[in-house]
Amino acid sequence: MIRSLHHVGFTVPDLEVGRQFYKIFGLNDQASGNDLVLRCADRDQDQLRLVEGAKKRLSYIAFGTDEAGMRTAKTRLEAAGVPLNRMPFKGVEEGIWCQDPDGLWVNLRVAEDAPSKRAPAREVNMPGRVRRLTDRAFGACTPVASVSPRRLGHLIKFTPDVRRSVDFYTRVLGMKESDRAQDIISFLRCSNGGDHHTLAFAKSSHVGFHHLSFEVDSVDDIELGARNLINAGYRDCFGLGRHVAGSNFFHYIRDPWGSLVEMFWDMDVIPEDDSGWTVMDGSPEDVTAVWAAKVPPEDFVVNFESAD
Repeated sequence: MIRSLHHVGFTVPDLEVGRQFYKIFGLNDQASGNDLVLRCADRDQDQLRLVEGAKKRLSYIAFGTDEAGMRTAKTRLEAAGVPLNRMPFKGVEEGIWCQDPDGLWVNLRVAEDAPSKRAPAREVNMPGRVRRLTDRAFGACTPVASVSPRRLGHLIKFTPDVRRSVDFYTRVLGMKESDRAQDIISFLRCSNGGDHHTLAFAKSSHVGFHHLSFEVDSVDDIELGARNLINAGYRDCFGLGRHVAGSNFFHYIRDPWGSLVEMFWDMDVIPEDDSGWTVMDGSPEDVTAVWAAKVPPEDFVVNFESAD
C-alpha cells in the first residue's frame, strides 16, 4: 500500500532556526499559513513541514499510495482496530490519518512522487565501464557554493519496540522488511519496491527521531554539502562512509536540535517482486558501515527528543 514517502512534519521551537539550517543544506523554503514548508529545487513536492511549538519532535509522516492502495489500507486499518481520525494538523488536509503503535501520526494520501526537473546526474567512470568522455568532472575546480539535494529518501525513527512497529507497517500498511539487526534495527521499503529503505526503526527507551536522509547527485556532493554545514558552524557527526544495509555512501550532520540529517548516494534498489533479495539479520555493527572515515561517536544513537 505505501508506495512512497511524501513528506515529514516536525514541531520545532523556532522556525527561523530551521529555515537557516535547511537553506544552507540546500532546500528551498516557503510559508504555508503559520508553518514553513521546504522543498528540493526543481521538484514540486513538499519534503518537510516545520510547525512551531514548544519542543522539537517528529510530528507525523506522510506517505503516498494509489487508489487501490488507499482502499486496502482503510480495510486493513479497520480490521486491525486502528481508528481513522480527523486531520490533526492545520494545512495538511489530504488523505486519511491514523496513529502507529507509538502514537505517531501517519498520513496516507493518493499521490505519486513528483519527478525531478533537473538534468540527470553526471556520469561516473568505472573500470570497464567508461561513461564520461572529454568531460571534466569539476572543470577548473571552481568552488561549489551550494549543493541541492534531489529528494527526501528516508527517515529513521526511535521506538521502544522495533518488532511491534515492523508488524504494523508491514502487516497493516504493506511495507516490506529489507534487512534487520535482531530486535534493535529494522529497515523497511515501500510495497512497490525501490530504495532499500524508506522508513527504519532503531530501539530506544522512548519514541523519537534519529535522522532524515536526502539523495544527492554524487559522493562529491555528500562531502561538499557536509562541508557547507560544518563551515556554517553546525556539528559534524559521522562520515564519510559506506553503509552495509542499503550500501549507500553517507555523511551525517547534527541539526540545530541534536537530531541528524544525512546525505546519501548510490542506494541499493529492490524490485517489487523481491527477486534475488534475502533479508540480512546481524548485529547493529554488522549493518552500520563497510568503512567510514571515523568510528561512529557515542551519541550517534542517542535519542535527543524528550520522553514526555
